[in-house]
Amino acid sequence: MPSENINFQDIWNKKSAEIPNITEIKSKAEKYRTKKLFSIIFQMGCLILSSAFIIYLWNIIDFKLFTTRLGFIFVLAAIGMYIYLYSQNINIIRKINPAISNQEYLTALKKLQKQQLYMQTKGISIYFILLSLGFAVYFYEFVLRMSLFGGILSYGLTFFWMAINWFFIRPRQIRKQNAKISAVIDSLEMIEKSFEE
Repeated sequence: MPSENINFQDIWNKKSAEIPNITEIKSKAEKYRTKKLFSIIFQMGCLILSSAFIIYLWNIIDFKLFTTRLGFIFVLAAIGMYIYLYSQNINIIRKINPAISNQEYLTALKKLQKQQLYMQTKGISIYFILLSLGFAVYFYEFVLRMSLFGGILSYGLTFFWMAINWFFIRPRQIRKQNAKISAVIDSLEMIEKSFEE
């Protein structure tokens, strides 16, 4: 089994470290690509199932106010936008192929990193705005039937959970995702530089 810890500093300084095999690095990159592809497909599947459940609820429950349906529309728009962005990732990942040249492989990974950065900033921001609007107007019909305390509690808990996701869970996941793809890209770049010199 090849070593997981490649000392790039030694390679960079041209010390006596053994230069790792490019196929070994590409193998790690391929594992990352496969894992990312399955992760995206799983997440898209969950989003599609959520959309189907929302549409099912819309059809079986007779909501009295338009705001409830408007809430569904906002939530479905958020999910649809996120599925579209995920599909862009799949298109990029499918083009990454171990048979292509090192430079093309590196370029494709950088494109994936750029797309991932877009999703982590603008994409997720739009998603959370649409989702928040969707929940706010969706709950309105139900909150009208509750006491003031019940309404405040319902909105408060929902938006508290969204705040936890936005301020704690999202940044942590972004750091993990960026660290993984950066490690693969850095490995390939170091190999490229060591062969150029």
